[in-house]
Amino acid sequence: MRVALTGGTGFSGAFILPQLLAAGYDVTALARRPEALAGKCSKVIAGDFSRDDVLARLVAGADVVLHVGGATHAPSRQGFFDVNLAGTQRLYDAARKAGVTRFVYVSSLAAREPQLSAYGASKNAAEQFLLPLDSKECSVLILRPPAIYGPGDKATLPLFKLLQSPVAFMPGKKGSRFSLLYVTDFARIICDAVESKAHGLYELDDQAQGYDWQQLADANRALTGRPSRLVHLPHGVVHMAAGLAETAARFSGKTSTMNRQKIREIYHDDWVARSNIWPLSKPTRLTDGMAQTLDWYRAEGWLPQKNNKARSAA
Repeated sequence: MRVALTGGTGFSGAFILPQLLAAGYDVTALARRPEALAGKCSKVIAGDFSRDDVLARLVAGADVVLHVGGATHAPSRQGFFDVNLAGTQRLYDAARKAGVTRFVYVSSLAAREPQLSAYGASKNAAEQFLLPLDSKECSVLILRPPAIYGPGDKATLPLFKLLQSPVAFMPGKKGSRFSLLYVTDFARIICDAVESKAHGLYELDDQAQGYDWQQLADANRALTGRPSRLVHLPHGVVHMAAGLAETAARFSGKTSTMNRQKIREIYHDDWVARSNIWPLSKPTRLTDGMAQTLDWYRAEGWLPQKNNKARSAA
C-alpha cells in the first residue's frame, strides 16, 4: 500500500514514519527541508502546502493520505488558517484528483473548543470542511489527539521542568482534567488507521479517562521524589505574563509559544477525550511514559541528571 505522509519531520512524525516503513508501507513524505529525512525515507517531496504542483507529486499513485502536518504556531490567526484549513483543502483536492481512496486527518482536541484559540478554530474549520466529504469513493477519518508527550518533545518540556522543582508553581486550575497520549501509542494508532475501515471523527487517549494536575505531579514524584507540593497560579497572573511575552515577541519579530490564547486553553476545565474514542490495546501507562521521557531529556541534557537525593526518594 502506498502512503503519502505529511508531518514526517515533526516530533510525532519521527515515530510515525519508521512504524509505517516497518509495517511494509511504501511511503512518500512531504518536507520543507528534505535533508531532515535523509536516510530515514527514500521518497521525499520538497515543499509545503502552499503549492498545488508539490501536493500533486506527493499524492501521485497513493492509496492513502496521512495528513499529520500543520501549524501549531503562527504569527496571526490568518497564519493558522492558511496552513491548517487552506493547506488541508489543497491536499484533499490533490488527493481526489489522484484517485486516493482514503484520507486520514490528524486534528486536535483543541478543535472541540474553537472559541479558545486561532489554532483550535483552524483545526475545527478543517474538520468541518472534511467531514461532509466522507464517501465510498474516498473515506475520511479525523483523529483528535490530546497532548502527546515523549522523548524529543519540546512542547511538554517546560511542564516536566516545573515538576522537577521542590514546589511546582503550575498554570491551570485545580480539578481540571485532560487526556494524554504517549507518542509511540500515537504512532501505532496512525499506522493502524491506514488500513482500518473506520471513518468519521474519533478522539484519542491512553484509555485512562483523563488525569488532573495532582495525578501528574504524583506520577512524577513516584519517579523523582519531586515535587513535594503543587501550587496553582491564578489565571490573571499567567494571562498577564503571556501578554508581556506576546509584546516582547512582536518587538523581536518572533512568535511567542506562550501567549494568551494558549493560556485560555491551559485553563480550560475539560480536555478529556470522550467522543467516539479510538480503541488502543496495551496503552503505555503514565508512569512508564514519563520515565522514558525523563530519561531521554536527561540523556540529551534537556534536564539535569538525577541527584542522589531524588534517586533515594524515588
